Amino acid sequence: MDAAIFHNTPLSVPGVVLPEVASRVISAAEFRKLLVSHRRMIRLDRRNEKLRGLRDLDTGEVFLTDERRLIETR
Repeated sequence: MDAAIFHNTPLSVPGVVLPEVASRVISAAEFRKLLVSHRRMIRLDRRNEKLRGLRDLDTGEVFLTDERRLIETR
C-alpha cells in the first residue's frame, strides 16, 4: 500500500460486503505499522472527529488514530 495516510481512498469497495465490527483506537505507531503491513486495508477516516482510520477487508476490523499524532516527530 502506498502512503495512504495522505491519499484519499473510497470508503467502500464495489461488490464487497464488510461485516459490522466495532472500531478501536490505536497508537500512531501501531497505525503506521498497519499502513505498511501486508493486510488488505481501505481508508476509513472520520475527519469531523480528527481520526484517521483503516478497515481490514478480511476481518472488518476498524483501526482509528488521532490524525494530529501521526505527524508528530519524536
